[in-house]
Amino acid sequence: MIEIVPYESKYQAGIDLMMQEIAEEFTEPIMGGQKSNSVAFPDKYWVAVYEGQVIGTIALMIIKHEYGILKKMMLKNEFRGTVHNVAKLLLQTAIDESEKNQLECIYLGTMAQFKAAQSFYQKHGFQQIDEKKLPTDFLRNPIDTLFYRLSLKGISKG
Repeated sequence: MIEIVPYESKYQAGIDLMMQEIAEEFTEPIMGGQKSNSVAFPDKYWVAVYEGQVIGTIALMIIKHEYGILKKMMLKNEFRGTVHNVAKLLLQTAIDESEKNQLECIYLGTMAQFKAAQSFYQKHGFQQIDEKKLPTDFLRNPIDTLFYRLSLKGISKG
């Protein structure tokens, strides 16, 4: 059974291994060379676990109790797609937390090579926006080139 659990340091080695596997899928770098501890730690961070193994992550940064920034949405290749619905479970966890915190919307940045992720976000209500429409205090990853916004007003589950 797949579980979505809050991050604990005991999962870090599994997260690092998953990130190495994901990085090998792409010819261009997918990490900005930053050490994960040099960036602000997310307010909420969840791990998808299957049979004790880390298979995915998602994080949410809450900015001024107004909006969230989706971060660290990663999933092992064999758990992507609708068979396991892990990405949907992770995203719904972040949306539920955002609604609990009465956030107006969620923003995210991603890279051009993440085509499946872009399709996933659009399918789940995210609208692509120009970088100029990001909030001035948006915490941007320097290697992100595409940006999305999900309005939480009137969102329906499913």
